[in-house]
Amino acid sequence: MRYVLTIVIVLAVLIVGAVLYVRSGSYNIAATEPHWSITLSLIDTLKDRSIEVRSKNIKPPNLDVPKLKELAFPHYHEMCRLCHGAPGYLPEEFATGLYPSPPSMTKGDIQKELTDAEIYWIVKHGIKLTGMPAFGPTHKDEILWGLVALSKEIPKMTPEQYQLQVKEMGLEEEMAQGHRHQEPDVEKDDDHLPGESSAHER
Repeated sequence: MRYVLTIVIVLAVLIVGAVLYVRSGSYNIAATEPHWSITLSLIDTLKDRSIEVRSKNIKPPNLDVPKLKELAFPHYHEMCRLCHGAPGYLPEEFATGLYPSPPSMTKGDIQKELTDAEIYWIVKHGIKLTGMPAFGPTHKDEILWGLVALSKEIPKMTPEQYQLQVKEMGLEEEMAQGHRHQEPDVEKDDDHLPGESSAHER
């Protein structure tokens, strides 16, 4: 009984201490202040295991279909490129202020670290408190898998090859007008869900 009471007291002290620490405002929430190493380790482990467990039963389709990459390219260039970069394109200035920093897609490290199913799950569901949004609510699976296929291709592309696709799809002209989204009541086309920009169209 004394042993149980001791455990209860210790837990109570820890809980009260945690509440007081949170309420004190002592923790620096600024993105310019990195996590403690132990905090970062716990978060990374939590993130990695969460993604691994939830993506393990996902069966990727054939990603060698050219149409998938073709459909996904405008989406990558207009959205993903801004944070993750592209051949010949550095991430936008605002991306350097994100914490944690978005992984580079041009280096290929993250593509080697994650399975196709894990990349798909991340693109579809996003990751809390990282700046990585969920594209599942606004994009069809065909586009999401196309982004996975394209992400594997990007480290192999030269800036000239990437820029050629940008020009062929007229994306520079569309980007000049901004990345716009239609209202939900606007009729959608075959490749987009309601609320997705017609600027993605070829």
